[in-house]
Amino acid sequence: MKPNILHIWVPELIVREGGIQSYSIEMVEAALEILGPGRITLLSKSDDVDALKKRYEGRVRVHATGHIPLPMRSAAFGSLLIRTALAEEPDLIVCTHANFAPVAVWLFRRLRIPAAISAHGIEVWGLPPGPRRRALQAVDTILPVSDFTKNRLRNELHIDDDHFQVIPDTFDSSRFSPGPAPIALRQRYGLHPQDKVLLTVSRLITSESYKGYQQTLSVLPSLLKKIPRLKYLIVGRGDDMPNIQTFIRENDIEKNVILAGYVSDAELPDHYRLADAFAMPSKREGFGIVYLEAMGCGKPCLGGNKDAAIDALRNGELGILVDPDDLAELEAGLFRLLTQPPPDPAALAASAERYFGRQSFRAKVRQMLENFGLRRC
Repeated sequence: MKPNILHIWVPELIVREGGIQSYSIEMVEAALEILGPGRITLLSKSDDVDALKKRYEGRVRVHATGHIPLPMRSAAFGSLLIRTALAEEPDLIVCTHANFAPVAVWLFRRLRIPAAISAHGIEVWGLPPGPRRRALQAVDTILPVSDFTKNRLRNELHIDDDHFQVIPDTFDSSRFSPGPAPIALRQRYGLHPQDKVLLTVSRLITSESYKGYQQTLSVLPSLLKKIPRLKYLIVGRGDDMPNIQTFIRENDIEKNVILAGYVSDAELPDHYRLADAFAMPSKREGFGIVYLEAMGCGKPCLGGNKDAAIDALRNGELGILVDPDDLAELEAGLFRLLTQPPPDPAALAASAERYFGRQSFRAKVRQMLENFGLRRC
């Protein structure tokens, strides 16, 4: 009897950073640990195939269309998905992006190959009538990263609960852990021991201003009257930077806002450790891995109560939730976040690990795979 074969379809793993990319990497690593080498075929739309081969060193079969010019890449990737599935006839297809769901459903109807489709957030919320909506209604299993997205999809697509399995995002607790920040990093940003540091880590993109950094900046002048030594450190880059710089200049808060720009993966944990607290009062976040990273470093968090931050912060068990559109409530929440006795860093990190660590993530992936009959030989 041939061993079960798993196909994992991803938008990319390497060429771009983001929540979906991190989730895709964790999915591949979890499946590899559970099933063992030689059982997984990875198909990536935008990566370089040689880079993937180097990463997985023969443990995973890899295909990619990153070398195809962008205008033709979607069609080329769709063709690759179909050809590879027809050749290998996998026992399950896991798509880490809903854009691939229509192809997966077509294969199911032709070859009876079941599929599980990840659902992260805005890419599946409020889908208009069309191929993606119909495909999500037809697949075997949807894998939302949060109860918030599950409940929204259940209501919007009229799908029963038994078609969902929530697999939340995860984080690397070996990297994001409590500890002191390097003195050199504090010196880089001109921070004094008496300064109170509030941190946001986010792409600074105009289309993603819902992440809440603008709202936080809006209440900062008032908050500074109560916490004069407050410094707001923003890590990230994007096309919204000129608007942010203009706001800072017009409100005379240049001395209190630090725009760190791009920070490498190697330095990111120390930026969390540098802060006293983390805030991202978003209203369209599909989950928010940054909350997990901050809590892993022992930092108290504030999020918005209108999106899946309520999952990451466990309905307020692990942090403060506020209405991001109510600036008075946001200011009060930030003041409480920065002035109340902080949680024990080790205890907060342990809670984040218990609920969202890799062991929890892989247990849920194992359950999903076993539901489709895939186990280690």
